Amino acid sequence: MAGVAHAYQYLARSELRQGNTSSLHLATSNPGSDASSHPHLYEGRFTAPRQAAALLSAVHLLVGSRFFTPANSVAKAIALADPVITVNGERLRFEGFSSCCSAYIRADFLPESHEGEVLGKGTTNVDFNLPTRSALARVRDEDGLALSVGHDAVHLTSGRDQIIERKVDLPLRWLRGMVEVQSYLANMRATLRFSGIEAIQWFRHLPKGNTHHTPLWLTQVAGRLVSSTLDNPNGVRLSDTRRLRVLEPLLPFTQRVTVYADAHQQASAWVLDLPGARLTLALSAEPWRAFSGEGQALQALMHMQNHAKLPELRAQLHWQARLIASDLGERLDMPLQQIQQGLHVLGASGLLGFDLTDGCYFHRVLPFDLTALHDMHPRLAGASELLDSGCVTLHSLSPVTASVGKGDSVHAVREHDGQWRCTCPWYGKHQDERGPCKHVLAVEAAAAKAIPH
Repeated sequence: MAGVAHAYQYLARSELRQGNTSSLHLATSNPGSDASSHPHLYEGRFTAPRQAAALLSAVHLLVGSRFFTPANSVAKAIALADPVITVNGERLRFEGFSSCCSAYIRADFLPESHEGEVLGKGTTNVDFNLPTRSALARVRDEDGLALSVGHDAVHLTSGRDQIIERKVDLPLRWLRGMVEVQSYLANMRATLRFSGIEAIQWFRHLPKGNTHHTPLWLTQVAGRLVSSTLDNPNGVRLSDTRRLRVLEPLLPFTQRVTVYADAHQQASAWVLDLPGARLTLALSAEPWRAFSGEGQALQALMHMQNHAKLPELRAQLHWQARLIASDLGERLDMPLQQIQQGLHVLGASGLLGFDLTDGCYFHRVLPFDLTALHDMHPRLAGASELLDSGCVTLHSLSPVTASVGKGDSVHAVREHDGQWRCTCPWYGKHQDERGPCKHVLAVEAAAAKAIPH
């Protein structure tokens, strides 16, 4: 599997240190930075130790899970990126993906869930190992749980003393999935709301086996959760409910559950509200459909160079926990629609995450070489190649119609009421459910250049 090689440099192993007060120390890695200046972002303690331990365990459990193995292949023990943590002075966020990239998880610790000192703002990777998870399972409220992001006894390279290094290959699809899932989240709407007790009751009747061949539709009837195999436009589509099991240990702490879905039921998200914290679990339509293979962010990435005000908007990013579009519009004197488009582009660039409950983006920078993101998706690369080789012929601009290709391989692309159509086999198979094909991307980019602004 193709990957991006990074040298992950950890000062030590993550560990839970026992004493009068148990203290969780997460070793950090910051690829591309000077190894002699590791970030030390936060020191403090959780106000609800058992709940915090359960949330962190859920993130670790999902990152280590695989819900789909392609046919004729052997599941490999892939060293995926350890969970990403963002510290911005107001919240602590841990996020990651399952090995198959069909499930995304994020634990948000709100200001009231922790007490401590912010020593820096930023995003980094953490070494979250099996011994740490075992220790978290033993946490009790009376023991307390302190968190130190970084290492409290940092020893730099001096003479023969060396920092610990661990080199891993990060799958390209992990980065693609991280930006794709934000595009999905930004277009979801709240569909179902129910209490943690109602969720526990529903989980008791949920089949424990592999159910991804028989999708379920979750609805509410007379205030009660009901799941059925019958298509229901007022419900939420679920496939392979094994992916939901990571939520079970958190339900006793949960006050409310909100389930979100996109208009085409191509993804869903479960948000658990706990005292002072939240957990977001996003699921693709099928376990074999990794978020990394979707194309919701492709149009934003293709139009990055055409957004003239993007540098001004990006300059406003200062690790905010909530980016309010209207406030940014007033500050920059830009139309709200332009701000929203810019935020979508920055989210597709890996610079923003999306919070469903707040209904807005937050600033964080993924610990990858984001300059390579544009070239990581085959459809983006294909569209760029079509443009560079002069394979796009525009016939009209209102509405847009075009021919793409040369010789015997020419496809017709047209735009109608904001929807794009193409005669290629890829579009015939997927329609618009998985983002645009490379021909539509190329035509959109060519039309954007041709239309006067």
